Amino acid sequence: MAAKGGHHVPHPPRFPVEVWQIIFDLATDVPHTLVPELYEKSDCIRDQHSALEAALTTKRSLVLVCKQWQHMTMCYLYRVVLIRTGLNLLALDHTLQTYAAGKGSLVGTRSPGHWTQRLDITLDLSDESKCEELDRCVKRLADVIGSLPKLEIVSFAIPASAVIMPFRVLDSLRCSANSLRILDLSGENFSPQVHRFEELLRDLPYLRVLHCSQLVWANGIIPSSILSSLTTLAVEHLVERVGHPGEGDLRGACVSLKEFIYHGMFFYLPRGFFIRYGAYLTSVRLYCTDSRWFREALDLLNEHCPNLGRFTFRLERLFSPDLPRVETWSFPRLSYLGVELQMLDPYGFVFEFLPHLRNAVPTLRVFQLICPGVVKELLKGPFLVSTLKKLNDLPFRVEDDQGNLLSGGLGQAVPHFLHTDTYADRLLRSDSPSGHALRKHLGK
Repeated sequence: MAAKGGHHVPHPPRFPVEVWQIIFDLATDVPHTLVPELYEKSDCIRDQHSALEAALTTKRSLVLVCKQWQHMTMCYLYRVVLIRTGLNLLALDHTLQTYAAGKGSLVGTRSPGHWTQRLDITLDLSDESKCEELDRCVKRLADVIGSLPKLEIVSFAIPASAVIMPFRVLDSLRCSANSLRILDLSGENFSPQVHRFEELLRDLPYLRVLHCSQLVWANGIIPSSILSSLTTLAVEHLVERVGHPGEGDLRGACVSLKEFIYHGMFFYLPRGFFIRYGAYLTSVRLYCTDSRWFREALDLLNEHCPNLGRFTFRLERLFSPDLPRVETWSFPRLSYLGVELQMLDPYGFVFEFLPHLRNAVPTLRVFQLICPGVVKELLKGPFLVSTLKKLNDLPFRVEDDQGNLLSGGLGQAVPHFLHTDTYADRLLRSDSPSGHALRKHLGK
């Protein structure tokens, strides 16, 4: 017979706060989305939104568990902020104002805006039904940005519209001037006014990565006050204006620029930029499509980029008849070459291209196929045996779009055709009890 009276419900184990922080971090982390990891993946900012939204759902669930967890997870909830709709903007503005007035749900806690390191804005400013009235929406947006004083990453992935970024939004970025490291303004038709944009860039002394649809440069010279800290520049258009107020030459300028990412057309390739800044570049990415102008682009890199070590390019298509033309391409002395193809026919054509690379680029250490569809076709039956042999005979690594190894490279073949370095692979190599047990079970 059950004892009468209330049952004693034991408290859950009490862990140190540091342990909970590790648990929360593991549960909500999205790799390569914050500084400094994002420096290497800055051209993937807009591709990360789905993963960040999924992590946000997990964070909200953690916050709602109990009051204690709410207090411990607030910094994780607001570390990355996504503004996708007018309702998101309204709710965030209300929360920040409430905490600023000392009336937040957690008494004695500072504004959650102090924890925000990354802000991604994807709302449609041209749709008043989603964003209320435009002026009020813009004012709220400026107020929110001004309430996030420690922003390191800001991205405006605004859908195509006829709206030009109001100056008050740009001006509010100055509140994070000393912390801002990455600024992405590459949304279509969402370009700031030229002169005000230049003034803003001069006031961001630690900005390292800049993505924008176009950049106007004076007499072919980008102001040294910008380039003294900027290491990565990504643009669709570089507009050179003779007589535009600016500097006259590069003598004595401090240039930190190392990487250039170009999203325009090959025949609009900014020759003047490479002539002036090519010697500083160690990495170039050309996300163009027309292969007819590609050789001219290579000639430009060979002539003006003597320190280039990494080169990534995108082409629309390559067919077998293109092989004689491809074999005339002369690449710089690279250590890394990344290729993104939208169409390849036949798929085995890539293996006719790789021997050319072995002879033409003896310094090459990594060749990466940044095209999941092409890799998938190459792994099908007809190519499997011949592919394995050809790849393992190469003196460089061949990788897929995720960086998984397709061949041993450097003369070291791997036992499996695809080496993905999964959790099981890492466990097999570890010295943990689980690793020893797994190796014993597999007889290794």
